[in-house]
Amino acid sequence: MPDLFSSTMLPPPRPTPKLQQKPAAPDPATLQLRYKLSTPTFSILSAIPASPDRRAILQTASQATEFGSFPIHAGEKAFFRTINETKPIPYLIREAVSQPWHKVFLLVQIDLMNDGWPSKLSAAARKELYRERGRIYNILEKCLRCVVDILGQRMDGHGVSTGLDVLRSIKAGVWEGNGQDLLQVEGIGPARAAKLTKAGIRNILQLSGMEFFHIERLLSRNPPFGQQILRAVACFPLLNLKLDVVPRGREGDNNWIVRILISYDNEKMPQWKKARPWTTLVIEGEDGRLIWFWRGSTKKLGGGKEMVVSLNAKKDEQLKVIFACEEVVGTMIKETFRI
Repeated sequence: MPDLFSSTMLPPPRPTPKLQQKPAAPDPATLQLRYKLSTPTFSILSAIPASPDRRAILQTASQATEFGSFPIHAGEKAFFRTINETKPIPYLIREAVSQPWHKVFLLVQIDLMNDGWPSKLSAAARKELYRERGRIYNILEKCLRCVVDILGQRMDGHGVSTGLDVLRSIKAGVWEGNGQDLLQVEGIGPARAAKLTKAGIRNILQLSGMEFFHIERLLSRNPPFGQQILRAVACFPLLNLKLDVVPRGREGDNNWIVRILISYDNEKMPQWKKARPWTTLVIEGEDGRLIWFWRGSTKKLGGGKEMVVSLNAKKDEQLKVIFACEEVVGTMIKETFRI
């Protein structure tokens, strides 16, 4: 898995952790080579505005010139127009739907709705779109990671957090924060998720605490369905975050020493869909600037990972901290603390 902007892999926990220095951001040429993107695409991604929202990030990534290989075919025009005109997607296109980037932009949104594709495609056109879909998502992931790196290079903390939010949502197949976390579980579709939600089960943590027979009763399924579901969610990442400011004697200095402890509450090492999840930690200032960033695997969090870092912030400034799995929705811890 490609790295986001350079992040020093910190040493294992020790009684007196060494003060960690902020890693240097890579130069633009390094970023372009890292993601193997064309020069025109890198220019498009680099033009993203400051503090972009979800729409701006998804739209910018969708405009990569590599998507020119995926035009809207004649048999797809009605399909994509229907998505834009009749489906409750969050971000509409306010022009004639005709460009390759429109295809990517709308395809992602209809997929994240988890309500099925409109019946406006022939069998052959549907098969061809499914064939293209995998390549589209591979390119889009590279573009999103590159956008996050570009925003990190600018020290745009709000942009980095939002870019990671979009990347996480697309990799998970559901928007972060829209209440569809359960759809990440294999065997749970929209109808079953609705039944669970009606019974007060709204997230994977709650699902993991159920008895297998209760799951089967709610979803009208026979054994061993309940046990299969519980095995699937048994190692869902349960992240933990603690931090505190180290007292100091010198006043008037904007550099503050902060102790950060990140860990997981699972009895066993977290695992999701047969992989060890990667995590990201972002610290933003009140003005949205990037103050600190870390990225690492949950493999590094066993027993807790302690970092002592120097943060540049004003006295009494309120900082935002976001700790989450990179590709799993519903794991985010978001806290604020005042220096």
